[in-house]
Amino acid sequence: MLGSDLRGIMAEEEEILRREQALKSLISLRSRQLRESLQERMRRARSSGDWVNLSKSECASLHKQEKAYVRAQIAQLDLQRRRTREKLGELRRAKARAQRIRAAEAAANKKRR
Repeated sequence: MLGSDLRGIMAEEEEILRREQALKSLISLRSRQLRESLQERMRRARSSGDWVNLSKSECASLHKQEKAYVRAQIAQLDLQRRRTREKLGELRRAKARAQRIRAAEAAANKKRR
C-alpha cells in the first residue's frame, strides 16, 4: 500500500516540478517584456501591424498600461510559484515520511522471519 502511495507522491512531485518550471519560464518572459523600452516596443508593434497610426504619446500611454499589466501578471505568477514551492516542500516531506515508514515495516518484517 505504501509503495503505491510513494509512487503517487513521486508522480505528483514531477508534475509540480514541471509546473514550477513553466511558471519560471512565464515570469522570465514577462520580465523581458517589462525591460523592453518604448522604442523597442514601438518597433515591434509596427512590424506586427499594431500601433501603425498612433502618435508617440499614444504609444507611450499604451506602453505604460502594458507595463502595469505585466507587473500585475508577474506578481500573480510569482505568488503561484511560491505556492507551488510550498506544495513541493510538503510533498517531499510526505515522501520522506513514507520512505521511513516503508523502511520500518521492512525492518519489522525482517525481524519476524
